[in-house]
Amino acid sequence: MACNCVRDNESRIADHYTEQLGAPATAEAKNVALLFGGKVREAAFLPYAVKADKPGFRGAKGKKIGMFFSFCPFCGVSLKEEEKAA
Repeated sequence: MACNCVRDNESRIADHYTEQLGAPATAEAKNVALLFGGKVREAAFLPYAVKADKPGFRGAKGKKIGMFFSFCPFCGVSLKEEEKAA
């Protein structure tokens, strides 16, 4: 991403749980993906389960679809600004 919010939040969460649990803790964001294009970068995404009476969507869990953010959900920095700079 154009900012370091994902990694900063991982560090803050790990520090919080290290203190709360009294044991070293780590935290890893699970909804981050690498995007390839003009420049390799990370983007946060929100997973959805879409269910419908169609092949591939009928299971109990539906079909997983990821919506990528065009901005940082923490600080609001636009990924489109980063694309222009690349």
